[in-house]
Amino acid sequence: MKMNKLTVAILIAMLLGIVTGQGYRLFAPTQAATFASDITLLTDIFLRLIKMIIAPLVFTTLVVGIAKMGDTRTVGRIGAKTLGWFMLASLMSLTLGLVMVHLMQPGVGLSLSLPDDGASSGVAATAISLKDFVTHAIPKSVIEAMATNEILQIVVFSLFFGLAAAALGDAAKPVVMLMASAAEIMLKVTGYVMNFAPFAVFGAIAAMVAKEGLGILATYGTFMAQFYLALACLWLLLIAMGSLFIRRRILTLLAMIREPILLAFSTASSEAAYPKTLDRLEKFGCDKRIASFVLPMGYSFNLDG
Repeated sequence: MKMNKLTVAILIAMLLGIVTGQGYRLFAPTQAATFASDITLLTDIFLRLIKMIIAPLVFTTLVVGIAKMGDTRTVGRIGAKTLGWFMLASLMSLTLGLVMVHLMQPGVGLSLSLPDDGASSGVAATAISLKDFVTHAIPKSVIEAMATNEILQIVVFSLFFGLAAAALGDAAKPVVMLMASAAEIMLKVTGYVMNFAPFAVFGAIAAMVAKEGLGILATYGTFMAQFYLALACLWLLLIAMGSLFIRRRILTLLAMIREPILLAFSTASSEAAYPKTLDRLEKFGCDKRIASFVLPMGYSFNLDG
């Protein structure tokens, strides 16, 4: 399948980012750190634009998807299948991770000194209880949830809103039509935002290379090779599972989602891949109601799934 212009632009931006970043290290090493700090502005702008559209996009598409399913039985059936698949994907990825880490022992041979037992990792993490998880999932205010991009809380509110709209039937049709129009507008806005993706990719790659240099690839080459080998194994498992349902069309699907994959990889943000993934799934032939329901759920519960 022929690559579209945006995919080509992203690949070119990645190459230009590598060349530019390494150029600064070779010819202007004293300015490399400043350049790396400044050029990330492009990536920051893109990611903020993505965050700007995520909440309304998830809300409108999910509400329309649920409302157009027509009844709670259909929503429940699809929801049960979705959660079942998420749990299976989680089990597969966790099991594979345990197997691979015992076989390859990543990090061994890097000769890195271990920090003290009491050293801070820089990550403030606390144990989360079932009560904390449940209370966090229920939004105190949908406005607050959208303002802070709490996807799980938006999904919960959207479920209630969509189910209520489906239960009201004809009385809710004007609102559903409004939401459908809003969803189309947000997808159009997404298209505008995606045009900025190559600049964001260029900024992210150039900053990384200017700051760390190409030499880091040699230092951590084995470690990264092991990491990507584990990811490749997971992909093969997921592709095999998908092929049981859509047969050879799994190859077509993989070709269609390469663009959001590139976006996620180069910007290190799963949010950057969401709008384009939704668009590609619909063009692949997924029912818009299903894609609008399953994808936001996946972002809330399980990205592997």
